[in-house]
Amino acid sequence: MGLIQKQYDTLRKKLKKSELENQRRAFKETRNRQKQNLSLFEDFEGVKEEVKRIRSESVGNWDLFQKAVSSLEKNQFKVIQAKDSKEACEILLKEIGQEKLVVKSKSNISKEIGLTPFLNQHGIEIVETDIGDRINQLTGGRSSHYTGPITHLSRYDVAEILSKHLNKKIPPIPEEEMQAVKEDIESYFQRAKVGITGANAIAAKEGAVLILHNEGNITRVRTRSKHLILASIDKVYPNIQDALLMARLETYLATGTIFPCFVDIVAGRSRSSDVEKITFYGMHEPNELVIVLLDNGRREILDERKDASDLLYCIGCGNCLLDCPTYNTVGSSFGTDGMLGGRGVALSCLQRGIKAGVEDGLFLCTTCGLCGEVCPVGIDAGKRLKDLRRLSLRNSQVSSELDEVTQLQSTIDQFGTPYGQMERASFPRLKKKADVVLYIGCVGLTTEAETTMKGIELLQRMGIEFTLIDEVCCEAVKDEIGLNANPDRIKQNVKKIKEAGGREVLFVCPTCLRTFLKYDKEHHTGLIFKTFLSYLDENFSFTSSETDPETITYHDPCHLGRGLGSYDGARGLLKSLGSKFVEMEHHHQESLCCGAGGGVRAFYPKFSRDIARRRVKEAEEVKADILLTDCLSCKHNLKQGVPFEGKTRVMTTPQYLLEKIEEGKLKFSLKNK
Repeated sequence: MGLIQKQYDTLRKKLKKSELENQRRAFKETRNRQKQNLSLFEDFEGVKEEVKRIRSESVGNWDLFQKAVSSLEKNQFKVIQAKDSKEACEILLKEIGQEKLVVKSKSNISKEIGLTPFLNQHGIEIVETDIGDRINQLTGGRSSHYTGPITHLSRYDVAEILSKHLNKKIPPIPEEEMQAVKEDIESYFQRAKVGITGANAIAAKEGAVLILHNEGNITRVRTRSKHLILASIDKVYPNIQDALLMARLETYLATGTIFPCFVDIVAGRSRSSDVEKITFYGMHEPNELVIVLLDNGRREILDERKDASDLLYCIGCGNCLLDCPTYNTVGSSFGTDGMLGGRGVALSCLQRGIKAGVEDGLFLCTTCGLCGEVCPVGIDAGKRLKDLRRLSLRNSQVSSELDEVTQLQSTIDQFGTPYGQMERASFPRLKKKADVVLYIGCVGLTTEAETTMKGIELLQRMGIEFTLIDEVCCEAVKDEIGLNANPDRIKQNVKKIKEAGGREVLFVCPTCLRTFLKYDKEHHTGLIFKTFLSYLDENFSFTSSETDPETITYHDPCHLGRGLGSYDGARGLLKSLGSKFVEMEHHHQESLCCGAGGGVRAFYPKFSRDIARRRVKEAEEVKADILLTDCLSCKHNLKQGVPFEGKTRVMTTPQYLLEKIEEGKLKFSLKNK
C-alpha cells in the first residue's frame, strides 16, 4: 500500500461530516458578506493589482528587508533573526526567561513552528486569547481558516466544549460563549508578564509593525511587560501606506468587512516628551519589545526557487480556501497547521520535504486553478503543486512509496489509456478521409461512449463529413499527476489525422484539446484544433420552434474555462434559442471543479464524488432540470454527484442539441460565409 492509499484510508475514517458542513456554511457566510459590501470597497480591482505589485517588488528584496531591520532597531526593537523553526522556538524560550505563563494572540507562524507544544514541553503555560484559537486549544484541534480558526465548529459544538472546560452549562448563544471565553482568559491576562503576537506587516520606512484584530485582545497581549512578536521575513512592506492598503484587502477577503475593528501600529516602546520636551521611554508597558524574524526556508525559496517565490506573496486572507473543492471536502487535512490548502501543501513540500508534502495532500489537489483565480495576488497553487508532483516522482525515496502513481503510469504505458483493459467502444464506419476529424479521447472511448455516440449522430444528422482515427492516449493525465507525458503519442495522433486527410480537428475533451494546442505551439502541425461546439457555432445557425420549458444551467469545465478562456459558447447558443437559462452560484472564472481532475478521481474516488455532489447541489439550488457541460470527464463525474432520487439530468451540449433536433423542437441551417 502506497502513501496515497494510506492517506485516503486515514482521511475516510477521520473526517467528520458535520464539521465540513459547518465550515462550508461559515465560508458561504463570508462570501455573502463580501458580495454585500463590495460596493463599499472603492476600486477593488485596482487595489488588488497594487497590492500584487507591492508584494512582488517587496518579497525577497533584501535591501528593503535590511532597511526594515535597521528602522526597527532604531525604534528600540530587539531584532533577532531565526533560520528555522527550532531556532525560533529556542529564541522565544530564552526571551521568556523564568516566566511560566504567557498570553498569546493568533499567529499562523507560531503554528508553523509548533511553538505552543514546544513551550509546554518546557513547563510554560501558553494561553490563546482569541476566541477561536482558545477553543481549538481546549480541544487540540487544528485551525480551519487563517482568520477564522473554528469555522468547522457550530455554536452548539462551542457550547459543549466550553461547558466541559468550565464545569458549568454554557448555552449555544454566541454572545454568551464570547463572555465565557472572556471570563476564562481574564485571570491569565492579570497574571501574565509576557505576551506573544504575530504581525500582519512590517513597514520598512517607519520601522513599525501592523497587527490587525477585531476582538481587542491583541492590544492587551502586547501591553504585557514584555512583548514578543513573531513574524516571517516575507512580511516586509515599503511603508505604512502600503501596509494599510494590504490591511484593507486582507480584511475584506478574510471577513467580508471593509476594515478591522483595530489596527495596532507598534513603532517602539511607549514614550513621552511631556516634561521639557525631553523624550523618555517606558511610560506604560511593554518595557521590552522583541521581534523574531523567521526564515524557515523562505530565503532559499526566494533566491533559489524563483518559480515558486509567489507562494510567499500571500497576505493571509484565506480567500483561496473558501471555494477550494478539495478543502471543502477534506477540510484542514489539506495542508498543515498554519499553512492551509494548496499553498500550504506547496510550502510544506519546500520547507519540510516532499514526503511531508505528500502526507499533507500533494496529490489531493484537483489542479482546477480556482485558487489562482480568486487569490488577490495571483498565487496559482495548483500549478505549483503540479511542479512539486514532478519533483516527488524524481525523488527515489518518495517515488518508491507512490505505488498508485506508478501503477497508473504502468497502465497508460501498457494499454495506451488510463482505463486499462476496459473495452474501447466501436463506432460506425465512416469515410476513410475527410477534412474534419473528431478526436474522442479516452473517456469518450470508454466510460462515456454512449455520449460520444450522440455527438457522432449529431454530426451525421447535420450532414457534416468527418472521420475518426484509431487514437492513442494523449497522456494529458500524466501531466496532471506529475509524470512526463510522451510527446510521441500526440505525434502519432497527428500523423494519423493527416493520413486521414484531416485539416480541422474537433475535440469533445478540453483536456485533450489543451494538450494538443500546447504540442502545436512547439511543433507547428498545420492543423486547426477546436472544440466540437465552436465548430458548430462557426458553421451553423440554430432556431427553436418552441421554448424549452426545462430550466438549464451550465458547468464550466476547468480546462475549457480557466484553461482555455472559453466560457460563452454554450451560453450564447442557449441565449439565442430563448432557453430558460440560469447561472449557478459559481460560474465562469469562479466555477467550481467537478472533482475529476488532477488524478483525484483515480486516487481518491470518494472525495471526487463528494466534490461532484457539491457542484450538482448548486444546480439543484437554482432548480435546474438540466446541467449542461462540454467535457466528457466532467459529465461522467457530475453524474456521480446526482443522488439516487435526483432529477437533474447531466448532459453535454451536443447531446442536448441532438435530443431537441430529434424531438422536432430545434432546426439548423448552414451559415452563409
